[in-house]
Amino acid sequence: MRRFPMTLALLGLFAAAPLSAQAPEPLADLIAEWAAAFNAGDAAGVAELYTEDAIRIPPDEDFIRGREEIAAGVAAFDGFSIKLRTYGGLIEGDVATSWGAYELSGTVEGESVTQQGRWMNAVEKTADGWKIHRDIWNHSPEM
Repeated sequence: MRRFPMTLALLGLFAAAPLSAQAPEPLADLIAEWAAAFNAGDAAGVAELYTEDAIRIPPDEDFIRGREEIAAGVAAFDGFSIKLRTYGGLIEGDVATSWGAYELSGTVEGESVTQQGRWMNAVEKTADGWKIHRDIWNHSPEM
């Protein structure tokens, strides 16, 4: 029953961690690489940061399954930029989680738009390094 200690650790981390906490280095590197690829318009590069069977869970939409769908979904945001803030992360063996907030900016039908929200990733250590296995986010009015 490894889930129970992990749950307690997460609850303790949420209670003890200030909002400015950072993720451990391998997770922070993965988050920075994700943002850099997204901001460069490199949808395939973003998709490579996920496991083969990864699932993205966007708000109010169907699940996005696998690297091919992930790349297509990210490509739809070409020309947008994202700023990611990391509030924390936790590694336990070959699994990890990280969480934070985002601000997405771009243009839709000639009008500038900005969206803010929160995100959380479940991450796995693979033969190719740390990869995102589950990715969920939601919108918030302000952060």
